[in-house]
Amino acid sequence: MRNRRDFLKQVGVGGISLAAWPLIARTGEQGVEALPQDGFGFSTAPSLQNPSESGVTVAIGVNKPSTAWVEYGETEQLGRVATGSRHGLKPYDTRAHHVRIDGLRPGQRCFYRVHACAVEFKSAYDIRRGDTVATDIYSFRTLDPAAKEARFVVWNDTHENAETIAKLMVQTAKHGADFHVWNGDVTNDNYTEDKMVEHYLGVGGQPFARETPLLFVRGNHDTRGPAARSLPRYQETPNGRFYYGFRHGPIAGVVLDSGEDKPDTTKVYAGLGDFIAYHEEQTAWLRRELEQPYIRDARFRVAFCHIPLWWADKRYPEDQNDPRSRWHELLGDAHFCMVISGHTHTTAVFPPNEQRPYAQIIGGGPKPENATLICGVATQEKVSISVLDTEGIELNWYRTFAPG
Repeated sequence: MRNRRDFLKQVGVGGISLAAWPLIARTGEQGVEALPQDGFGFSTAPSLQNPSESGVTVAIGVNKPSTAWVEYGETEQLGRVATGSRHGLKPYDTRAHHVRIDGLRPGQRCFYRVHACAVEFKSAYDIRRGDTVATDIYSFRTLDPAAKEARFVVWNDTHENAETIAKLMVQTAKHGADFHVWNGDVTNDNYTEDKMVEHYLGVGGQPFARETPLLFVRGNHDTRGPAARSLPRYQETPNGRFYYGFRHGPIAGVVLDSGEDKPDTTKVYAGLGDFIAYHEEQTAWLRRELEQPYIRDARFRVAFCHIPLWWADKRYPEDQNDPRSRWHELLGDAHFCMVISGHTHTTAVFPPNEQRPYAQIIGGGPKPENATLICGVATQEKVSISVLDTEGIELNWYRTFAPG
């Protein structure tokens, strides 16, 4: 697998720097006045977001106002272009671009390269383009419901810790995955959008998702700060929601947004939280979604949410009036085999018991000494989970087998 080979070749003790992915300067378009080249370029590696069986969104950070597009194709010759246009307008942004590639086949390998061009608006009728820059050519595969096997890795609670992210990247490189899950608390809080590019797209300088698509799960810290409402600008999710379902091989998955870890009435939130209504909305969606064939027909069902539904034998939330308490019944009735979470900063694996028909798996915390990588492999017969520390030592494991 190319992404695994590239990672192993490039990752050292200090991880991968942005210098590991070169930019290619291009000349300005003929007949269009070009701006002087004065340091315009990408500020992050590409990030593959919102994957499906027919496409993916390519996101990338930029350091100046610009437009962007993506070349793609079934070979390194590429040959097709995704313009990223919406409502008749091609992209223009000062920090980040998202360009959707669609119309692909399930499990298709697709090669791509991102281009960006500096743009200056002198006025509505005087718009200047600069020279373009482009990434190297990378590749990915779309999700495939018919795949015989599904491999995934899960990070959680990285909390802006660059050392932890670099160490997790080393271990991630050793476990080829079909998709990544970032299970919440990427940041401590979101106060400026400049930092959001660095944290959500830059990933501490690591090209985490340039060849393996990312499934994003929002954590409680990701909801905090005045810029938290801008998160969809940097993490694209299905239908613009932080709760959604997906299918790849034997696994049907649902992502739930567990929101804040304190009541909406908590004084420090100044009355700006409305998570009870939001969780009611998710509960209604989950009840409907669990009836969909892609979930009903899957060999295994797995849920991802940042805050665990259980801590040992303690159910969360304890308040039975909290809508999240109904997630437990719905997932149990739908025969989910596990819920994978973070939040506690202490890793644990709680097998099913009389109170809980699914396993509750919890990842570690933000410091290198207690961070974890959760590696999952699903076949038609079983799902195998290994919880590793940043040195690759297995701390815990869990196996579940298909019924019958």
